Parts: sequence; structure tokens; C-alpha cells
Amino acid sequence: MSKKSKETKTEIPPWLSEGSQKATAMATKIADREYTPYEKQRFAEATPAERKAFEMAMSPEAGAWREDIDRSREFAERGGQSFLDADIQAYMSPYIESALEPAARKMREEGLRTQQQLMGEAARAEAFGGSRAAILKAEATGKPLEMLSDLYATGYQSAFESAQTAFDQDRVAARAASDQFRAIGAEGQQMLSNEMNNLLVTGGLERDLEQRGLDFDYAQFIEARDWDVTNLRTLVDTLQRVPHGTTTTETTKGGEFQAVLGAAATVGAAYFSGGLSTMIKAGTDKATAEG
Repeated sequence: MSKKSKETKTEIPPWLSEGSQKATAMATKIADREYTPYEKQRFAEATPAERKAFEMAMSPEAGAWREDIDRSREFAERGGQSFLDADIQAYMSPYIESALEPAARKMREEGLRTQQQLMGEAARAEAFGGSRAAILKAEATGKPLEMLSDLYATGYQSAFESAQTAFDQDRVAARAASDQFRAIGAEGQQMLSNEMNNLLVTGGLERDLEQRGLDFDYAQFIEARDWDVTNLRTLVDTLQRVPHGTTTTETTKGGEFQAVLGAAATVGAAYFSGGLSTMIKAGTDKATAEG
């Protein structure tokens, strides 16, 4: 006896089946195609303005402001120098001795006359004895020397003070020069930076416009190359999103055992419904007639 079996079959709409087959064919073709390189220019090159800015940055003139900064440093060091560390002789007048000499000569002449006068008085005082003569001789000898010493001391002190004043003036001037050179250097650097920045900005705008054109060309190439991919994506998305129905059918198959059971079920139903005697009578009448 064979057993009963049931088969279930689901049918999709013809348009969905055809679309799926088409999508599979397109995907197979896309997967088998070779790589397509992009042979045109992809990125914009530096513009003439940008190249000029690059050349300016690398040229020796770009560092010219450093010389001003170096000069500013030199003057700043000079402005911070101490008078004791400076070349004091350079600030002393080389004609100081010449300036003092006339007064010194006059003092020596005056001293000589005074010395002679005092020596005469000392000689007369010595004739009478006592210490007055010694005092007059000492005064006659030391007075002119003291006067000359005071002259030169006062002169050199005045020259030293004048030198210090001149040094302080030079130091103030050096500080001012340091500030000026620093300002000139900073201004030169700023001017160079502004000029380079203007070139980079204008050149960058020009290069950006060119790059936009190159990007558009590349986008057109990608769109043309992947046009079939775009179409496939649209087809697959449509097949997934459009609603559709399906038809499901079931087929049942049975053997001899199932047939006997079917006949028995029919007889049983007739018996319980009161039609069994009718079925027997009908069978007897049929046999009599045939005999």
C-alpha cells in the first residue's frame, strides 16, 4: 500500500518572474565587465598666482626683514649697555689736554711769580731766624702744584661727566633705533605676507573653479559608466516595493488502502442514514433481471 502525499505549489505573477530574470541577467553582465579607468585630468594644478606666491616664499628677498630684526637686536644690546662697560675714552674729548693747557700755563706762570715772591720773603725771614722761613718755602713750592692738580682734576671730572651724558644720549638713541628697525622689519614681513596671501586667495579661487569643472567631468564619467548599475538598482527596488499576490495550490495523491477506506466510509454513511436496505433491494432486483 502506498502512502498519501500532498504537494504545495506557489505561483508568482508573470511580470515579477520576468523582472527577476532580467535583474539577474543585468547583474551577471555587470559582474563580468572589466575595470574602466578614468583617463582625463582629475585634480586642478596650481595657478600662476599660487606659483608666484610659492616663489616669493622661497626667494632670498622673503627674508630681507630678518636683517632689520638683526639690526634692531644690535641697537637693543647697545641701548642696554652699562657706561662702565663702554669705551669711555671714546666719549672723552681728545682735546681736553689742549683745552686745559692755556689755563695750566697761566697758572704755572702765576705760580712761578708767587713762588719767587714767597722765596724772597722766606730769605728775609731766615735772616731773622725762626720757623716762618720754612713755612714760606713750603707754601711757595706746594701752592702752584696744588692749583695745577685742582685744574686738571676739575677738567677731567667735567670731561667724564660730559662723556657719561653723551653715552646716555647714545643709549637712548640706540633704543629708539632698535624700535624703528623692529617696526620696519615687522612691517616688511607683514607686507610680504599680505602680498602672498592675496596671490594665494585669488589663485585659489581660480583653481577652485577649474576643480569644479574637473569634478563635473568625473561625475559625468561615473554616471555613464554606472548607468546600468543605476538601472539595475531601480529595477530591484521596484520589484521589492511593488505589492503583488501569489497563488498556492495543493495536490493530494493516495493508493489502494486509501480507496478502500473511501468505499467503507461511503457504506457507513449510507447505513447510518437508513439507505442500506434500499441499496440491497436495488442490487437484488438487478440480479433477478439479469437471470
